[in-house]
Amino acid sequence: MKIDQRLNMVMVGADDIAVLRCFYEDGLGWQTWGPVSEMSVMYRAGTAVIVFLNRGYLAQESGIEGGTTPRSIWAIFVDDKDAVDRGFAAAVAAGATVTSAVRDRDGGLYSGYFTDPEGNGWELVWSPHMPVGVDGGLTFAA
Repeated sequence: MKIDQRLNMVMVGADDIAVLRCFYEDGLGWQTWGPVSEMSVMYRAGTAVIVFLNRGYLAQESGIEGGTTPRSIWAIFVDDKDAVDRGFAAAVAAGATVTSAVRDRDGGLYSGYFTDPEGNGWELVWSPHMPVGVDGGLTFAA
């Protein structure tokens, strides 16, 4: 089995799992990956596994005061520019705060940064090295 070295797991302390689920599932069309509860939800997005845990629960389990986690840029690599375009447009439509979008000479979006309702920052990045159909390829609702 070939392992994608870019794969990373991000654990985020969330104040309101329901609000984030609404944003990611209804707004961006992400599908949950694994069991869902009031305390946690997990997604597989591109090469990232993203786990949202209730902030208090994360603090209790991790021993990190306040369950703080980095909220800066986390890259989510996707297989084609259209996936970046669709994902970025979905984030904007869902009310995300957008701080950058980088386009090539032909106008194709190959990198887009947005933040969710709790201020977690994500950058969708086109990666030509991730073939279509590979497990973990990012898909968005139409």
